[in-house]
Amino acid sequence: MKRKQIIVLGLVLVITAVGILQYHSGGSGDSGDLAMTGNYYFADGDEEPEDIPGAAVYVKGEDDLDQALEASKDAIYSGYFAEARLERDRARSRQKEELRSLAESGDTANAATLLAQEKLVDVINRCELETTMETLIKQRGFADALVYISDTDYIDVIVNASSLSSQQVAVISDIVVRHAQVPMENITVKNVN
Repeated sequence: MKRKQIIVLGLVLVITAVGILQYHSGGSGDSGDLAMTGNYYFADGDEEPEDIPGAAVYVKGEDDLDQALEASKDAIYSGYFAEARLERDRARSRQKEELRSLAESGDTANAATLLAQEKLVDVINRCELETTMETLIKQRGFADALVYISDTDYIDVIVNASSLSSQQVAVISDIVVRHAQVPMENITVKNVN
């Protein structure tokens, strides 16, 4: 029975990962027809090589080089946030599955079973809080954000920004304090760019 649960969990994670990747890449799920135009293959005949992820792009001058480097940097950091979020969600899923099996296997009057149920509810609440805070931070104009709430109520916030002003840190900290109800000293705000 345990092996079947692991296989089902693995399939759910794969489907979730594909959905996340498709959502972040803006894909609609439709496969396009490939058409030959000049020396390039274009999906549906309307995409330029620059629009195709991973396509080699000929750079003519210094300005084009700067634009190409900036675009690749944005893709790398978007990948960083997506990968970190996916890894966090995998860890949370494993933790939830372990707690769920402990909570369902024992007697409801047993202290260990009750503790497992409480921890399971706590993990689910932390997941919801992380997602809510990430959404609110992105609504404040940041390209992306990642929130991680530890078991000891320390919160790390990582935002996609070249630098952070004290006002931006205050706005982010305010969001975290209001929603997670933790003291300011438990919050760490970092930027990645």
